[in-house]
Amino acid sequence: MRRVERVLRISSGWTGGEATISDRQALLHHLRGTLYKDDESFLGAVDLMLSDLPPEHYHCEELERSLEEAASAWRVGLVSGKPGLVERIDATVQLAAETTGTLDARAGRLLADAWKHAFSMTRDPSAAYRYAVRAVEAAAAPVISPKDSIPTLGKMITAFRDKPDKWNFTFKVDSAADPKTVLLGMMQILWTNEYTRHVDPDIQAPLHVSQAEAESAVVLALTLVNWFVSGAISPV
Repeated sequence: MRRVERVLRISSGWTGGEATISDRQALLHHLRGTLYKDDESFLGAVDLMLSDLPPEHYHCEELERSLEEAASAWRVGLVSGKPGLVERIDATVQLAAETTGTLDARAGRLLADAWKHAFSMTRDPSAAYRYAVRAVEAAAAPVISPKDSIPTLGKMITAFRDKPDKWNFTFKVDSAADPKTVLLGMMQILWTNEYTRHVDPDIQAPLHVSQAEAESAVVLALTLVNWFVSGAISPV
């Protein structure tokens, strides 16, 4: 209970002892009262308690069942390999993220970090966007820039734009748009919209990406990482 107070930076208001059962019950009563008054603190406490359990624990299953039945915006998922509360998104997208993470260890770890910062209780949109870009760099570098010791998405975009014929892409039929042009555009969108990696001289420019931008970046990175690590994009 004191750990919940420390981690969540809250106070139950209980100043009595903690040695007896009645003392601890009084502390629990005060802590519950504090948590029930603030949704964010309550969810944070649930998330913290989940992180102490193994993923297969029955409490995780019971809570997920309750959240699903109540059509909650939250579900029990994995955050850095531990159970935690994550935003309930389309099940297909969630499955794709989990599957892609197993295809390449390095890109998978970076993508998992991006996912955590975008969709878990401990959100950090700028970090989510940064990890999304790094995940694509880790996945694309062996395909586009295998000899570059410091590969960046910007350099890989230039290389692909200059000589697109050096790579095969699963999509080959040009119906309304050239597939490789679309691929290049997706990489450019991800790269150029991380505008917070440099300080803009415009004092009105935002210092951090928004939550919506971060979520879109992570989902876009998920597709790009999957294409690169699955062999959909390969050298000629």
